[in-house]
Amino acid sequence: MITATSTVGETEYKASTTSKQTQLDRDAFLKMLIVQLKNQDPLQPMEDREFIAQLAQFSTLEQMQQMNKGLSEMMKANSTFQAVSLIGRTVVATDTETNNQIKGRVDRVLFENGIPLLKVGAHDILLGYVISVE
Repeated sequence: MITATSTVGETEYKASTTSKQTQLDRDAFLKMLIVQLKNQDPLQPMEDREFIAQLAQFSTLEQMQQMNKGLSEMMKANSTFQAVSLIGRTVVATDTETNNQIKGRVDRVLFENGIPLLKVGAHDILLGYVISVE
């Protein structure tokens, strides 16, 4: 099997096959904010500016997550479209194990974990290893 090193699909493929990384999401952010409010000193409550700044950070985090999700979906769709458009065309790709070139007609497109793989003869090729299309 030929794998890619610099495609969108490979990044998503690796992310889906490796363990999840710990990230600060909106739920964790809200939980931290609630704990902070519950445990603040009643004689010295959080100032309005601090509270507003934290809410602004939360809003920014939410918007960035939604934008990231949209971009990810767009990149997936683009990758899928590119792969499907190669069906019936002859491609030249690099075999990473032997460093030889493989030339053949794309018979079909397979999807493994949502990542399109070009089926060229007995080889499954990610888009990142396609050198040319004839």
